[in-house]
Amino acid sequence: MEYLNSNPDSQPIRLKLFRHISFLKAVAWHSITAFGGPQGHFGMMMKTFVQRRKDVTEQELLEYNGFCQLLPGASSTQTLTLIGYKRGGLPLAIITLAIWILPASALMGGLSFSVEFIKRDIFQFIKPMAIGFIAFAAFRAFTLVVKNRVARYIMVISMVATYFLFKSPWIFPIVIILGGIITNFTEQKAEKIEIPYRPIKWGNIVIFLPFFLSPDS
Repeated sequence: MEYLNSNPDSQPIRLKLFRHISFLKAVAWHSITAFGGPQGHFGMMMKTFVQRRKDVTEQELLEYNGFCQLLPGASSTQTLTLIGYKRGGLPLAIITLAIWILPASALMGGLSFSVEFIKRDIFQFIKPMAIGFIAFAAFRAFTLVVKNRVARYIMVISMVATYFLFKSPWIFPIVIILGGIITNFTEQKAEKIEIPYRPIKWGNIVIFLPFFLSPDS
């Protein structure tokens, strides 16, 4: 994750919010319009924060998303929070997280009390729209990642295997592990990038621990 080595926390702790108002507005709009799950969110992030605003590059967003897929929890939330961290350090990351989750939490909480009074017909177009967003995100990921014959073979075999064995809990880890092994032995070794040493900021971990250890987490 060499893109995070710019060390935004080296700036003054007191965040100048006016510099990030436009970014926070984009996060708020993304929060009330994004749907379709992590795959759909990835496509919308690509359009908003890469193509339109240029907060991160395509390669950065791809690496952020790949890294967050390895972590437990909501990968969309983690990816968006990571973009905020890249822009303004820990304070902006926390504000980004709050803006991202509060509208959805308030909306879903309100709908939970009024779902019996809402006509179900208004939701009939949500599934087709979600499929469209996911298809767009898949196409963008395809253009960024699948660049040689071996990658195309892995993609096709993975699609067929997951389609027929989707209900098996083993199919996804098996596909990921086999894809990594095949890629490791078939592609040329990537150039090793030297990353300067950075001390661990234990304060961030201390903030995280109470939430991790709480009974409801």
